[in-house]
Amino acid sequence: MDAHAEARAKQITIHIDTQPYRVAAGPTLVAALRALTEPPVLAEKDLWLDIDDEQDQKLDPASTITAVEGMRFFTEIDAIVIRIDRVEYEVFERKMTGAQLRVVPSPDVAADRHLWLDVPDKRDVKVQDEDIIRLHDGIRFFTAPGRINPGQPDMANTGADGSGFSELDERDGA
Repeated sequence: MDAHAEARAKQITIHIDTQPYRVAAGPTLVAALRALTEPPVLAEKDLWLDIDDEQDQKLDPASTITAVEGMRFFTEIDAIVIRIDRVEYEVFERKMTGAQLRVVPSPDVAADRHLWLDVPDKRDVKVQDEDIIRLHDGIRFFTAPGRINPGQPDMANTGADGSGFSELDERDGA
């Protein structure tokens, strides 16, 4: 294989803000990646490595990264509007863990409540603290008590005999 063909064989495709770019495989300066776009990524903007099923990584402009086929990068993103218990919040992450989502509202979601992802037309999904959720505009979450005891009598309204009926219930004909 001649030198020109060998160089072409080592070229890979990466994506920055959804646009494909051909680069040499292997160690690559982050500054060189920033210079690929037209115009180049501005100094006041961050460049991020998009990692599937994990937290994305903010790249130091002075560092080196090992470029491999299919890597995806993005620059700073606009705010994403999410809803927790019908209240809108702006976040600047594309992915967040359940633990991170629990601290978005103020005050935080209480420890005795569960966080749920509201899935339209399907069964809702309980979000564990370690779960990584890919966010998009309009995604909805809700909280619910962590422990619900259906059929458990309300002890505040239990009759003196422990029957579950209070004297008030008996007077109302219950």
